[in-house]
Amino acid sequence: PESRGWTGSWAASTSGYTAVGTWTDRTLRLVVHTSAGGPRVRIRLDNTFASAPVRVGSATVALRAEGAAALGAPVPLSFEGRAGTEIPAGAQAFSDPLGFEVPPDTDLLVSFHLPGTVPAAPVHRLAQQTSYVSEPGDHAGDGSAAPYTSTITTWPLLTGVDVGGGPGSVVLLGDSITDGERTTVGANRRWPDVLADRLRQQDQVPRYGVLNQGISANRVVTDRYPGDGVSTDTGGVSALHRFDRDVLAQTSARTAVVFQGVNDVRWGGTADQVVDGLREIAARGHARGLRMLVATIAPCEGEARCTAAADAHRVAINEWIRGNDAFDGVLDFDRVLRDPDRPARMLPAYDSGDHLHPGEAGLAALAESVDLRLL
Repeated sequence: PESRGWTGSWAASTSGYTAVGTWTDRTLRLVVHTSAGGPRVRIRLDNTFASAPVRVGSATVALRAEGAAALGAPVPLSFEGRAGTEIPAGAQAFSDPLGFEVPPDTDLLVSFHLPGTVPAAPVHRLAQQTSYVSEPGDHAGDGSAAPYTSTITTWPLLTGVDVGGGPGSVVLLGDSITDGERTTVGANRRWPDVLADRLRQQDQVPRYGVLNQGISANRVVTDRYPGDGVSTDTGGVSALHRFDRDVLAQTSARTAVVFQGVNDVRWGGTADQVVDGLREIAARGHARGLRMLVATIAPCEGEARCTAAADAHRVAINEWIRGNDAFDGVLDFDRVLRDPDRPARMLPAYDSGDHLHPGEAGLAALAESVDLRLL
């Protein structure tokens, strides 16, 4: 859709299509955290990977008090003037613009009623956020937490929250390090969250929205989820196969940062394959007028699949990244995180303990290292 006049404030990539338990006549209340704020709001629901339509009976938005409780009465959303909508298999639906003041850096409750039976749904698995499922009935308009009797740790169907006005968005295309693996649930300490904090607190560059399109286990050139059917695998289709959906189609995207490749080399991918994939991503972004940045791959010595052979490919990819002319700029995340005395491994102070994922101190260091002028 036309996105002039809108800024993406929150987003999540569909990482798979999983069984959900089954939901019949249930309301989902999903907790999301804004980056940019604005005087209007709309949501995006995606029925990605599905083979059947899904019916949404009603939907609301509210500021969060705590848990599943709203701060004030939830405000109804509409879809082409109606309270609900049916989203065909593989399609998406935007709500109509709603005059609703969305603060930056705030938890929103996005609630929607699923009146039918939903045995499986498109999900973003690694939400690092607790959301809620109601007892039977349409409880989207309830401000109370009482009807929301169970919890989930995924984001089903909801893929975006946009706000009115603003300068547009920065899209971060990544894997589990961007997705927030090993961060505190509900604390919003992913490196994209810290980058959003930095952007809000400065006047050097536009205060962009920050859209986290990280998927845990994702790769540049190989699909983890096959892209069709119900599956327990939620590693997503490859960056090449999701780039149009997760970057180019994002609301008012201005700049994209690509920070991927470690899962490719850990699972047998070669430097040449990853470099070719990165070149293609840069070219496709540039063809649509995006500013394209790329980050070097972090060290991971000590993790089972980070063998010497995998590290050799990682080093070769990073050498290409540092000298490449395909992207508009480089973020040297490898240099930020590595141990100067053993550059194949992460600095212990930044290691979450599994030698692959930075802890919160390491993620903060990544965000703090970004030269905002590159964005």
